[in-house]
Amino acid sequence: MVIDDIFSFAVAIEIIKGHEDIEPRSVDECKEKPDWPKWKDAIQVELNSLEKRGVFGPVVQTPQGVKLVGYKWVFTRKRNEKNEIARYKARLVVQGFSQRHGIDYEETYSPIMDAITFRYLISLAVSEKLDMRLMDVVTAYLYGEL
Repeated sequence: MVIDDIFSFAVAIEIIKGHEDIEPRSVDECKEKPDWPKWKDAIQVELNSLEKRGVFGPVVQTPQGVKLVGYKWVFTRKRNEKNEIARYKARLVVQGFSQRHGIDYEETYSPIMDAITFRYLISLAVSEKLDMRLMDVVTAYLYGEL
């Protein structure tokens, strides 16, 4: 069997057809869904969280010739171990790929852990019989300025 683009596309279509609960890709798509009130609440929770942390500053006039950094909403249904929807999550993300170093930003820092390190730490905790606890950060937007 040859795996080419056509085969890959056919498999992707079959997966999508079998998955009737596809995540919306925009606010307009959310509005068309029967669970729109839950998406609307998730959007409000995200906006409240960003406002609480002072992410948004005063509205200023954009100088001529300046291209604004875009944004988009990312929607996810968080599921429990029985694959039931536990909650709806909406995140407002900045499209930072349009920024230019030295013009739009000076430095970047994102404290993350890669999968290999995470697996190592879990195996270390198991082998040493250490107590492990899981924590979820509701809003990972840590006081960034837009």
